[in-house]
Amino acid sequence: MTYMNALRGVRPSWRIRLRTTLDEPLAMLRLAVPIMLMALVNMGMSVTDTIMISASFGADALAAVAVGSDFYSIHFYLGAGTIGGLVPFYAGAIAKGDHAGRARLERVGQAMVLLLAAVLVPVVWTSPDLLGRVGLDQNLLDAGRGYTRLMALTLVPMLGVMLYRTILTAAERPKVFLYVTAAMLPLNALGNHVLMHGFGPMPALGPTGAGASSLVAAMASLVTLMAIARKATPQTMPKAWIRLGDLGPVVRVGLPIGIATVAELGIFLGATLYAATLGAADVAAHTLTLRIAGVAYAVPAALLQAAMVRMARAEAQADSDLNRQVIRSALWLGTFAGTLLCLGLLAGATPLSEAFFGDGSVGAAAAGSSVGLLFLLGVMELVATPGTATAGLLRGRKDTRAPMIYTLVGYWLIGAPLGLWLSEAWSLGISGIWIGLTAGTTVTSALLIARLVRAR
Repeated sequence: MTYMNALRGVRPSWRIRLRTTLDEPLAMLRLAVPIMLMALVNMGMSVTDTIMISASFGADALAAVAVGSDFYSIHFYLGAGTIGGLVPFYAGAIAKGDHAGRARLERVGQAMVLLLAAVLVPVVWTSPDLLGRVGLDQNLLDAGRGYTRLMALTLVPMLGVMLYRTILTAAERPKVFLYVTAAMLPLNALGNHVLMHGFGPMPALGPTGAGASSLVAAMASLVTLMAIARKATPQTMPKAWIRLGDLGPVVRVGLPIGIATVAELGIFLGATLYAATLGAADVAAHTLTLRIAGVAYAVPAALLQAAMVRMARAEAQADSDLNRQVIRSALWLGTFAGTLLCLGLLAGATPLSEAFFGDGSVGAAAAGSSVGLLFLLGVMELVATPGTATAGLLRGRKDTRAPMIYTLVGYWLIGAPLGLWLSEAWSLGISGIWIGLTAGTTVTSALLIARLVRAR
């Protein structure tokens, strides 16, 4: 009887310790999973555009809009990353119950959207002329001019959408944004069909209609999110005016995030441009690997956002115990997710390659190359996922300048030269490029983790 009483006394404390240990990882997962699903839905919209344009107007039309789409994406991610600098400030204001600070930060975000749009929209709008001067096919650029200009206009509402996504993520309410994004997927597909092919008195716009549909979907998303944000705003939250000095701290945190994001995106875009100079088998193997990498990246990107928000809250509360729990949870989740992704890619490399490519000589060569590339992608995810989670932790501490430098060094000073050297000097083709990408990712992750350890 005494033994049973002793057990009853031990069990509650054991359960409390277990619950305390799991609280932070579960909180991070509740935040990360909707963000991951959001990224996959956004990818679905891009795939929908690609399929519908290609099926209706052929490869030439797809190539014409692809240049404008890629140029838009570079500038959008630069702006979105800069706006993302709002997260640690807004999450900290929520943790402190600072309603006036939240109101001021929302105004700061709105001012940033207008300033970024004023700079980026003209660049994308005039990109067909700018890119023609550096050697791109002017006929191809002219064919996609209408689409590119509509995507330039789409930047304005999309930057607004990113502002409210940032606010909802910092408030740990990403499910709201997920629902809105999911609703836009069928709206975008319907808009593509109607605007590309015409309906009743509405003229057919051809491939340009996909840009018009993106603009309509972005505006609908922004209006919906603004209405939700206004409804969710506490009645006690005051209206706040901002000073020019209020923008400085957010831009100092956000601009390095934007530059790092574009640097990472740019290295893969550069790899695609280089792959186009190689043989058909290398191009095909690279395309498959890049598509799968895009899907896999949704996991580390979600962990980055979740770690950033949770670390910002811990920093705002000056809670050293919570700080340690957030770090431990992010690194363990990053390691676990990276291991799962790696094992999945290693196991699926051969079946995916055989299923994707045909039986011809080019198909067989592409299948053989893609198996090796998917193995490299698995190694990349193994090291990248904990490194990306670490980047989120550092951003939550408003430490973004050094991580930006690490990204530039890892990818552009190590990964790109190494990949080109292996591809050209050692005749490894696209495999050499992906070895370079893997090496660059490994160096970047190691530098990020080393900085976190030194900061601790």
